[in-house]
Amino acid sequence: MSTRWDDELTELVTVRGRALVGYGYALTGDVRRAEDLVQDALVRVFRRFRRPEAAGTEGHTEFALNEGASHAGIEAYVRRTMLNLYLDETRRFALWRKAEPKIAVDDRVKAPASDITARADVTVALRGLSPRQRACVVLRFYDDLTVPQIAETLGISQGTIKRHLADGVRALRGVLVPEGGLL
Repeated sequence: MSTRWDDELTELVTVRGRALVGYGYALTGDVRRAEDLVQDALVRVFRRFRRPEAAGTEGHTEFALNEGASHAGIEAYVRRTMLNLYLDETRRFALWRKAEPKIAVDDRVKAPASDITARADVTVALRGLSPRQRACVVLRFYDDLTVPQIAETLGISQGTIKRHLADGVRALRGVLVPEGGLL
């Protein structure tokens, strides 16, 4: 017997799965990490819908989904969970990354001229940002949120968001602007 939360999960993954992976890719810059991020967020979100039955009935569980939850609301909740997981991961592994041996690499991706080049350049440019700058840039330009909305989402001041956006855009301009070009 299928449960309502199971149907919601199946429909979300079927209809919006690619968009969620795209969102994860914008945050992480890596398809596999993006897919893992989506999966971890879905597990975290949908395990909350599992509720124990009334006391006295051991071993059985009932699954409940808030009847007022819309598809867009569930997707927004999953996206927020993805953002939180991404930020938590970057905080947790920051010390490990600092201790990693550094290898000199080119600042730009060298790829044959094609449509892929622009995507690769953006991915490399986003990797050069701090986790907070990257989150702010993705929320502003991918999710199209305003500065107050980003501040509310991340729980930090609007001035801090503006600083992260300004620094992030400046860094992206330095990497993405073609020589002699305008951005």
